[in-house]
Amino acid sequence: MSESTKEIKNYRGLKCLNCNHPLDISDKYCPNCSQKNSTKRLSLKDFVDEFLANFYAYDSKVKNTIIRLFTKPGKTAKEFIDGKRLTYANPFRFYLSVSLIYFIISGLISKYNVETIEDLDQSKLTKKEETQKKPKEETQKKPKDSLKNNVVFSKEFEKISTQIDSVEKEEKKKKPKKVILYSEKQLENYGFFKRTKLKLETYENFLDSSKTTYPPKIFDTLKHENTAWNRYLLKKTYQLQKIGEEENESGQSKFLQYMEEKYPFILFVSLPFMTIVFALLYFRKKLTYAEHMVFVFNFMSFIFLSLILEQIIFLFTDFELAWILIFVFPFYFYKGLRNFYQQSRWKTILKFVILSFLLPTTASFVALFVLFIGFLLY
Repeated sequence: MSESTKEIKNYRGLKCLNCNHPLDISDKYCPNCSQKNSTKRLSLKDFVDEFLANFYAYDSKVKNTIIRLFTKPGKTAKEFIDGKRLTYANPFRFYLSVSLIYFIISGLISKYNVETIEDLDQSKLTKKEETQKKPKEETQKKPKDSLKNNVVFSKEFEKISTQIDSVEKEEKKKKPKKVILYSEKQLENYGFFKRTKLKLETYENFLDSSKTTYPPKIFDTLKHENTAWNRYLLKKTYQLQKIGEEENESGQSKFLQYMEEKYPFILFVSLPFMTIVFALLYFRKKLTYAEHMVFVFNFMSFIFLSLILEQIIFLFTDFELAWILIFVFPFYFYKGLRNFYQQSRWKTILKFVILSFLLPTTASFVALFVLFIGFLLY
């Protein structure tokens, strides 16, 4: 008895186990939900076979997509929207996978570059310790040179001190800025936005003139209610001052690190807005918004794949490919526009120039908006 005959006799059912659709004994798959018509219990062999089949199907799509992205710019997106959906990987899912792999590899490589083997040797001095130790050694070895330097330094110091004194005298002549601190009662008659603006100014002026950073004490002094909204405004005012201070590098570095972690999100949010630019510029092609987005996701996937390749090559060979990619990306973008939208060479060049200006501008506005939202949530 053949395996197919045995399967029909023993494992075919008269009802779909997934959607309860009635079946014939000859139905291999359910016509309603496409599930295989089988009542067989799941075995380890079936589980492995199904996993390998799905992996190979996905792997073949990925292989076709990558080869086509590198050899025929724009053709993958064009063929996908024309109906070849089983040949290539889903552009949205493929972009998410490639971008995730890039950020993982980039993070691992940057960590590898920072943490070298020399860092594991505790007997060696760090750069910071070396810079702290060098001045002491130099003063012990060269006392005569230090005396000469002190004489020169004293003369320079006298010049600088006279300049500072003159600047301070001029500032004393100017009238001091009037600082106004509004209480909660004084702000009751204002609207929400005006009241919030005056509160921020009050907190800023108070923090400038006082060393107190304990919120209950600040609210008690200003006669403000200790509400969640007031605490939030006070916190943002304090953080903004710390970020703006030149001496406070830790606050700036923490905020920049926080925003660096949000970079994938910023890039992901900007892509739909970039797609709007394509839809407006190519409105006569009568493509849907989703079809324009397929081209955008495929182009960004190529960029991430190229960056992954560049980082791997640099890791093993120390050969810089970044300067080559600066020329490759614009040429690839032009060819992708030409193949996907299928317009004449001169029209494509003109729109290439327009997009080269509009896309970075759009991305910058989106990045600024996300930075603002990020600061509010920081």
